[in-house]
Amino acid sequence: MLESLREIWAYRALITEFVRRDLKLRYKNSVGGVAWSLFNPLMQIIVITQVMKFILPNPVKDYSAHLFILFLWAFIQVSVIDGCGAILNNAQLIRKIYGPRAILPLVTILNNLFHFAVAFAFTLAYFFARGTYPQHLRPEFLMVIPVVICAVVLCVGLALITSYLNVFYEDVRIIVSSLTGLFLYALPIFYPIEQVRAHPEIYAWYMLNPFATLLVTYQRALLAPPIVRNAHGEVLTPVGIPWDYFGFTCLLSIGVLWLGFALFEKYKWEIVERV
Repeated sequence: MLESLREIWAYRALITEFVRRDLKLRYKNSVGGVAWSLFNPLMQIIVITQVMKFILPNPVKDYSAHLFILFLWAFIQVSVIDGCGAILNNAQLIRKIYGPRAILPLVTILNNLFHFAVAFAFTLAYFFARGTYPQHLRPEFLMVIPVVICAVVLCVGLALITSYLNVFYEDVRIIVSSLTGLFLYALPIFYPIEQVRAHPEIYAWYMLNPFATLLVTYQRALLAPPIVRNAHGEVLTPVGIPWDYFGFTCLLSIGVLWLGFALFEKYKWEIVERV
């Protein structure tokens, strides 16, 4: 595995070239360019904000600002789906030239990380335009960096595992796509995490989901906990950065990356033969 890591590092120029190539191809003949990467999450934020005004008995103040965690979820979701098909989508390339096959899932993650960087810059611009920043800018904001790093590590690990499995069972991509779509409703995006915290018997298990922990930590890094009321108008206990669950998620992400890389390296020649 160490030799494989050295080889991947030696091919870093090729990784950069692949990322540049994919970005150029994606926005070729596109007038809007990279701005289109913001379109879908922004439409979701607008629609969800309007719908929840009629559903929530006590709407959260600045609800739309808290929904900007959708950009992080969009990065995770698209990275896992694109990473799953990274090998089969580049089958012709694998047959023609030699290179570490593990860089292909990595390239998809880096592509999506670029789009997330654009979305994050838009998020900051939105917060400054609204007056949320710099008034409510806190030291916890720096937690954005470890959250994104942890998300990238987890996505790379999942992409290595699913891309390998997808070579032998193409149903894997369909399953991954369906599951990530369903996860949207099982994560604290539409509803505040305080509503889950109100049920301690559920909260402990709920936060073991690494995606939920990443989203909550990211949201609390950007904004202070909102005032959330239940149906009776009672204020629920605010939830800050879940340090313990975030630590668990970091360890889990490293474990997933190690497992994915070990699995990919063990069967990399079988992958080449199959494609």
